[in-house]
Amino acid sequence: MSIRNRLILVLAGTFILTVVMVACGGPTTTDIVQTSTALNKVENATATAEIVLTAGGNPDEVEVEIGTGSAAERQNILAAETATALAEQGIISEGVGSGGETKQGAAFDVDVPDGPAESGLIVVDILLRGAAGIVFDPDIVKITVGSTVKWTNSRRSASSTVADPGQDDYWASDSFSKGTFDKEPGSFEYTFNIPGCFTYKSLFSGDTGAGAICVVEE
Repeated sequence: MSIRNRLILVLAGTFILTVVMVACGGPTTTDIVQTSTALNKVENATATAEIVLTAGGNPDEVEVEIGTGSAAERQNILAAETATALAEQGIISEGVGSGGETKQGAAFDVDVPDGPAESGLIVVDILLRGAAGIVFDPDIVKITVGSTVKWTNSRRSASSTVADPGQDDYWASDSFSKGTFDKEPGSFEYTFNIPGCFTYKSLFSGDTGAGAICVVEE
């Protein structure tokens, strides 16, 4: 659905909500605040879409960038640090809120890719891929013992790569991204010396992708 169609639907929904509140005896202070917030979001989305369209872009493919030093970036870093601390204790929190499921060990069953294992330096890109969101490409790699995986992030928004705890190998990167004036993408490298399949994810809010590294003897 396009930005324009979504805008029409949201505005129509807001108008209907307002009519219903008036018919039921008038809006409360909370209703007014919530309605104003919704309208502000619509106005911001519309302004963003107009800027993107003027620049010749597609507003449905816009990636929201988190500014360096912003409150959003600080919140993301804090969340990543908290998740890393929990991971070091063998705890992975899956889901949203206090009702999230807690798992230990590999986060999902891994099907080892067919064919020969790669060796040397293997690159895994962290990409924004449409409706799929942030993904690791490739999401599963098969490498030989002693090989190094290099995760790269060409986006302005930070990501990370952190192994799910409870496995035979563990790694945890700091946040990394491509800076405004950087010529190369942000990256993190880790050398694998223990055979096995190890799952991992990014601990940053909004990064939904997961990956696995399968390490085999030559």
